[in-house]
Amino acid sequence: MKANLGFYIAGGLLLLACLLKLPALIRARGRDWLLSSICALLLVGSGVLFTSAPQTIILVNRTTGVSNFSAPLVYCALTGFSAASVVLVLNWRGGSDKGHTRRLSQWIIALYLLVWVLIITLYVLGDAPVERRTDFDVYYSGTPYIREMILLYLLAHGLASYVCSRLCWRWSRDVHGTMRIGLRALALGYLMHYAGYDGAKLVAIGARWTGHDWDFLATGVAPSMGQPSALLVAVGFILPLVGRRSEDAVRYWQLGPLARTLSAVHGAPGLTQLPLPWWTPDFQLRLTQRQTYISDRIVACRTCFDRRTWNEAHAAALDRGAVAQVADIIAEAAMIAVAVDRYRVVGDEPSTGQEPAGPFLPPPTTGDLARLSRALRTRVVKDIRRGRRVRPEQAPT
Repeated sequence: MKANLGFYIAGGLLLLACLLKLPALIRARGRDWLLSSICALLLVGSGVLFTSAPQTIILVNRTTGVSNFSAPLVYCALTGFSAASVVLVLNWRGGSDKGHTRRLSQWIIALYLLVWVLIITLYVLGDAPVERRTDFDVYYSGTPYIREMILLYLLAHGLASYVCSRLCWRWSRDVHGTMRIGLRALALGYLMHYAGYDGAKLVAIGARWTGHDWDFLATGVAPSMGQPSALLVAVGFILPLVGRRSEDAVRYWQLGPLARTLSAVHGAPGLTQLPLPWWTPDFQLRLTQRQTYISDRIVACRTCFDRRTWNEAHAAALDRGAVAQVADIIAEAAMIAVAVDRYRVVGDEPSTGQEPAGPFLPPPTTGDLARLSRALRTRVVKDIRRGRRVRPEQAPT
């Protein structure tokens, strides 16, 4: 019962994930092949888990009244999952020629639909009267037509797993971070599919043909390889998505001090921020909005930049042991903080005696903005900001 429950819970989660993506799939109307590939993989993956559960195998055989009817059903689900995996990896990686990727995906889908037709046809032509729930592959390895059906599904599943493993490993050399880890987990998982699961079953079948009994490879080794390989594949697909969102969330949090400091710069044209509900999960969108928010306000208060503030902060940072590059960041953070304080009191009119900072562009990357945000917490910036703070009575009338 516990084994069945594990299959059904995992399959239900995959099916739920597919249903949650269904509205977006309907809106895309077939134009988004990556989204379509993800939904297909989730749907077929849930089908594999549902049909492979021991209780489902018993139920299907008894309901249809056909011995081993569940065998071609499971084989079709497994080969369908193989095709969906290849199509997803191809569309996930993308390329300059999207038309070529789409045509290649269509050829793979057509090829595996043909495999489905052949599996069903061979089962109908063959004869498998004795129900075998765990050792069907080796028990019928010498039966005409059933033997060819078993070999066809193993070769189709193994070929797709090999292609996915190669694609993921080669792609992992060009990326970094959680994406690389995820792709290598996928490569290892698919390697275990074809070298462990499919390989063990083929060796067991070959042993039967030569008069040896190596059935333990098909009934013991192959299933034991299937579970960890499925886990690696699941981790490989999930980790890049979760990792990217986590990185975006961390960067969003890092920009918090700078965004709060610049919140005093308001009233200028074009500085309206689009409100996002608190439950919006897209941290990439939040990060982009916060970066734009910061950059717009830096530009808005640039007339209040004072070169003397930059020089004073830079010298103070160097005196405290900072290297030149870090001193530059601290000086820019101090100049921005003082400019914000001045802007809040006097607006965008430069004050008397201010030494213009010259052309100043906001840092181009999120990483630079994050360093500026961290620099606001330094003692140098706090001291200079306190000493140069403009009081309302000092504002020009």
